[in-house]
Amino acid sequence: MNEINHLQFEYLLQLSSAYWKSQVLFTAIELDIFTAIGNKHLAAEELAHSINANAKATEKILDALVSLDLLVKQEKLYQNSPIANSYLIKGKPFYQGNAIHHFNNIAENWTMLSQTVKTGEAVVLKDLPEEADPHDLKDFITAMQNIASVKSHDICATIPLKNPRNMLDIAGGPGTYSIEFVKKYPELHAVIFDLKHVTKLTHDFIQAAGLQERIKVQAGNCLEDDFGTNCYDTILVSNLLHIYNPENNITILKKCWKALQNEGTLIIHEFVLDETKTHPQFAALFSLNMLIGTQEGASYSETEYRSWLKTVGCNKITRTDLQSNSSLIIGKK
Repeated sequence: MNEINHLQFEYLLQLSSAYWKSQVLFTAIELDIFTAIGNKHLAAEELAHSINANAKATEKILDALVSLDLLVKQEKLYQNSPIANSYLIKGKPFYQGNAIHHFNNIAENWTMLSQTVKTGEAVVLKDLPEEADPHDLKDFITAMQNIASVKSHDICATIPLKNPRNMLDIAGGPGTYSIEFVKKYPELHAVIFDLKHVTKLTHDFIQAAGLQERIKVQAGNCLEDDFGTNCYDTILVSNLLHIYNPENNITILKKCWKALQNEGTLIIHEFVLDETKTHPQFAALFSLNMLIGTQEGASYSETEYRSWLKTVGCNKITRTDLQSNSSLIIGKK
């Protein structure tokens, strides 16, 4: 009889049931449990009443949230854990509820992975309307704002820019990175370039930050439109290149090179794979997410990003890993 490795067996069970954990978190965000608790200590019955839910069922999901370290239970009272206090209460500066809601929105797409692998095509794109649904678009952009609210501090602290004056933020979406850079550098002005239907939302985020005089918006298509010539000392390309194939990415980076001033800095922010393309795990799984949800997207390796930057003319190429799951590949003109 073959010897049983219980750790391997347990790993497979945990892997197979991993969606249980996600669904508990998705439901807690949907019911706004963490905001309802706030800084209080509540019994399950109290919370159930405030979120208009069944008391016994509420107690079960609260206990599950405790098991996931998202709540703390003392006797029969529940309170938010440090993670929940930082990231899961509406109104907090680093709230991630919209980002979590986005992962819930795309979960159904992953049920089509088998068909996508067989055909090599993004099945979920076949029945999409030509125009993005305004509600879905807002969900996506606010999700990106949530994630960028955390990463923008890390990026600004990591990149040693010297007195930047003019920055181009390509596919800047909610403008979170531009807002953070402009706050850090008093002389800096930024232009956020994105699709027309996105820029309508971008204006709202800029206005909320009170930076209308220093951040402008330009609507366009990064494959079809020009970025200008010798206009910017800093260009940020964040979480864009994973949507396209290598040829299109080189096209985008050539336009960046043209728009960059001499001695300027071109910053790529992405989930970067190692040379085996199997790690980090998030980047490997994200590449599948791009297979499922885009026509030609993927995660790429450092070697590929460096090759593209060299092709367009960049030198002094460096890499910096951020504290979370992404990296910066930086080139100079």
